[in-house]
Amino acid sequence: MWTTNELGLAVWEANGSAWYVDARGGEHGIGVVSTKKSGADAFSDTARAVSFPPVDDDRLPVAGEQYVRGDEWHVNYPQGECSYALRMAFAVIETKADALVLEVTVSVQTDLLDLHPKLDIEVMCNDIDSFVPSDAFGDDEVRGAGSAPISLAKNRDYSSSVLLGPHDSPFTTNHSTDSMLRLRLFGDFLEKGVIRKARPWIVIQRSEAPSSEEQLESIWKQLCESPLPLTP
Repeated sequence: MWTTNELGLAVWEANGSAWYVDARGGEHGIGVVSTKKSGADAFSDTARAVSFPPVDDDRLPVAGEQYVRGDEWHVNYPQGECSYALRMAFAVIETKADALVLEVTVSVQTDLLDLHPKLDIEVMCNDIDSFVPSDAFGDDEVRGAGSAPISLAKNRDYSSSVLLGPHDSPFTTNHSTDSMLRLRLFGDFLEKGVIRKARPWIVIQRSEAPSSEEQLESIWKQLCESPLPLTP
């Protein structure tokens, strides 16, 4: 279950493992932790397996409210003086002692008239693999200029994967480098008052052996078969 004693900081504990999420936004950023450390050290920037940074000159809004509903932790970020407002919902799909499957529903909205909001998913890594399941789109091709449905970033003692369903993969762009997996959500023109959503699944394997292609494809199919959330 989720435990939170401070706005924007939460811990999921189950099956003998603890996973830390720093979703304070603003200068603190938004990130999911892989380390086995506990306490304040677990929320440090260096412990993050996956981060959600802003792009270019944009700034992340600051968390303004949160609540836990069942297995979901919701954090809302008012627009304030930033370019857009955010809503994020963190829902744990599966946990094991050294593995986490986390659904992150991201909603973006703006009060401005001319905006192309962007938000990256970043993983520092030593190696990157991308997979396109053979039945991903009914054929063997990635349609359009999107990103592969499965991206695996490997590190020395853990791996982080980003899985994108058919509603997100064609509209997510890949800006990765040799040492950074960087997938960009959104980016198109957003009309004032309109809400745009993305729903990546994050898979963190907290061991030297990364998740296998077969394991990731199985989880990806589960993502594709799951219903879209009605609210973030």
